[in-house]
Amino acid sequence: MTAKYIQLADKLISDIESGHLKTGQRMPSIRKFSILYEVSITTALNCFQRMQDQGWLNAKPQSGFFITQPFGIKEAPKFPQFISKVTEPLKNKFSSLPVNSPFHVSLISPALFPEQALNKCFRHSMSQKQNLSSLYPEYQGLSALRRSLSQHFSMQYFPLDEKKLIITNGCIDALRTAIEVTTNPGDAIAVASPCFSGLLELLANMNRRVVELPFSQSQLDLDQLESHMKHKTITACLLSANHINPQGLCLSSVQKMKLAEMAKQYKTPIIEDDVYLELSYSKTCPLPIKHWDKSGWVLWCSSISKTISPSLRLGWCEPGRYFDSFLKNRSIQYFGVNLPIQKAIHEFIFSGQYLKHLNNIRIKLQKNLRDYHELLANNLPSSARLSTPTGGLVIWIQVPNLNADKLLSETIKQNIYFRTGNQFSTLGLYQDCFRLNIGWSISSADSSEKNLLSQQLIQLCQLVKLQLDQNT
Repeated sequence: MTAKYIQLADKLISDIESGHLKTGQRMPSIRKFSILYEVSITTALNCFQRMQDQGWLNAKPQSGFFITQPFGIKEAPKFPQFISKVTEPLKNKFSSLPVNSPFHVSLISPALFPEQALNKCFRHSMSQKQNLSSLYPEYQGLSALRRSLSQHFSMQYFPLDEKKLIITNGCIDALRTAIEVTTNPGDAIAVASPCFSGLLELLANMNRRVVELPFSQSQLDLDQLESHMKHKTITACLLSANHINPQGLCLSSVQKMKLAEMAKQYKTPIIEDDVYLELSYSKTCPLPIKHWDKSGWVLWCSSISKTISPSLRLGWCEPGRYFDSFLKNRSIQYFGVNLPIQKAIHEFIFSGQYLKHLNNIRIKLQKNLRDYHELLANNLPSSARLSTPTGGLVIWIQVPNLNADKLLSETIKQNIYFRTGNQFSTLGLYQDCFRLNIGWSISSADSSEKNLLSQQLIQLCQLVKLQLDQNT
C-alpha cells in the first residue's frame, strides 16, 4: 500500500498540473496543513519534502512554502538497483585536483563567510581576562561551547545534552574517531550508494571494507541493510540522512525512525554524518536519525565546516553509548581542540549571529540552486537529468552515454574541475554522472568573477554535448 504522504503529495501535484492550485500560491504551514488534511506532523513534513524533491514546492526562509514548477529539467537522475556485497575501497583513488576549485569541492563561496563577525568574536574572546593561550583545552571540549550548541539545536526541535557532546577537529575527525571506537580494521561498514568520495577514502585509509546500499528517490534499501545487520555481515553503518552528498536529498522521517529502531534491534551502531543539516533551503531544518535514537546506538557527527568556515576545523559528536570510549580515544590521541577557536565559535553562536548567518546563506544558496538549474537545463542535452536538492551545497547530474572521466580530462584543460560519478562508488557505478558544488553564485548581475563561472559552466555543457555527438 502506498504511504499516506506519497498519496497526498501525488494528489497535490495533480491539483497543480490541473490548475486547481496556482504557481506562486502559498501553502499552509506544516501544522495547519496537518490539521486541514487530518494527518500527523510527520506525514505533513514528508509530503512537503517529497514535493520539494520533485520541484513542486519552493521553501522561502521566514515566509513558508510556495507552489512552483519543477526546475528546468523535470526528470531526476536514475539510480541502479543491485544486490549489495562487501567490497574494498581503493586507497589513493582520487586525483590531486585543486582543493578550493569552485565546482569541485562542496564549499560556500568566500563571499558568504561571516569574516567580520567572526573576527569580532575572536577579538572579544582573546581580550577577556583569562589568558586562553596558557591553558590546555578540556578533552571533552569547552563547556560554554557545548552549552551554546545544546541550546542552539534544542531551538530547532533537536534537544541535545551538553554533557554528552564532545568537541572535535571537524566532522571528518569526529567520524574517524567514531569508526575507531565501533569497528576494527577489516570490518565491513554499510554506506549509501552513491557515497561521498571523502568517506570512501577515509574508510580505505582506515582499512575498513564497504557494503554499498542502493539509494533512490530519497529511499535507502532498508531491506538489504536489515539483512546485513541480521547476518552480521556489517559491523556498523556510516550514513547521512539530510541533504546527502552527492544528491542533496533527505531520507524521509519514516526511514530515519526505522534506522534508529534497526540499530537498537540488531545492536549495530550507526555513525551519522550530518554536516549539511543546517543548510536546509527552508526555515525548518530536517531532523537527524539521532532524534529517534533512544538507546544510544547512533553516533551523531557534525561541524561548522560547511556553514561557517572549513579552515577552523571544529566539529562535534554525540556518541551515545560509546561516550566513554570516544572520550578516552580523544584524550589519548588529540589532547583537546584549539581553545581560542572554541571560545570564538561559542561567542558567535551564543550572540545569535550564527542563526542570523544561517538564515542569510540559506536564501542565497537556494537562489544559487535555481540559477544552476536554469543554466544547466538550457545548455545540457535534453537527455540530462538533475537532482533537486532541498538543501546543502551540491547537485548531481546524469547524462546517459556520457563518459564523465573523459569529460573531466577535457575540462581540466580549461581549468574547470568537478567530481566524477565513479568516485562515489566502489562498484564501478555512475560512469555517466558528475557532481557540482553550487556554493558559488553564477548570477551575472553580481560580479564579473561570477559571470566567469557561468561561462565555465556553459563551456562544460558544450563539452558534454561534443562528447555525445562524437559517440553517435
